[in-house]
Amino acid sequence: MKGPAEIVKKLALLQIGFISLVSEKVEELIRELEEKGKLSEEEGRKFLEELKKNLSRKKEEVAKEVERILKEMNLVTREEFNELKREVESLKAEVETLKALVQRKGENEGP
Repeated sequence: MKGPAEIVKKLALLQIGFISLVSEKVEELIRELEEKGKLSEEEGRKFLEELKKNLSRKKEEVAKEVERILKEMNLVTREEFNELKREVESLKAEVETLKALVQRKGENEGP
């Protein structure tokens, strides 16, 4: 069984894929209209630019919504995970340093 985070990610990817597919189909339609002379090249270019801006905004909205949902689910983001990993590595290094100091101190004091 897949976890909730995996399901949310797959839904987001599905939405982004759908947005990309729509974009491709609209671009094909605009090319066809240009070829048939029902739309000027300039009108087609402007329409495509506007469409791409809107689709880009939608993709960003989907990504933000996924992030919001994951936060509500109290899941750790990759960035948070990597930060925790760096902190653990730093703490491990400190522990090793302290161990070495304690060991040296014990050796210097002798029996």
